[in-house]
Amino acid sequence: MSCSLSEGVSRYLDVLYEEYDRFDFRQTTVGVTPEEFAALEDRRHGVAVRARIESEAGVLALPDGDDWTLPGGVLDTDPVPETVAGLLERRTGVRCTIDGLDRVSTVCLRGRRDDEVWTLSTLFAATATGGDPSGGAVWRDPPIAPPTLAFSLA
Repeated sequence: MSCSLSEGVSRYLDVLYEEYDRFDFRQTTVGVTPEEFAALEDRRHGVAVRARIESEAGVLALPDGDDWTLPGGVLDTDPVPETVAGLLERRTGVRCTIDGLDRVSTVCLRGRRDDEVWTLSTLFAATATGGDPSGGAVWRDPPIAPPTLAFSLA
């Protein structure tokens, strides 16, 4: 059985192609447990957003267990610069300008049956323009590795 893009993922991709000049595109299929599948099924219409926000102080990061991750979240609106920047400010307290879109990944998640859910994951480049980190966000010295495969329950 081959995966086909859902209407929501296709719509978000169309917006990204219209809004941004160039970006790396990746596609993969991942098998998940029934519990993971059930949790992600409710998120099928959103787009996962991560951003590498840089300033003179470093790269903005959030704690993730014993490691650090780039800030982000899930949008259920078009991932245009204004909505992405707004999400990031709400999550981190830092205002930023979106400089570009580095990477888009479409991920076909399959459960044990023939069920599938498509997710869309994005990685943006951004520059801090003001505000103070909050909600656990801190400035870290580079490098903060971007997520390799991003589908998120957050």
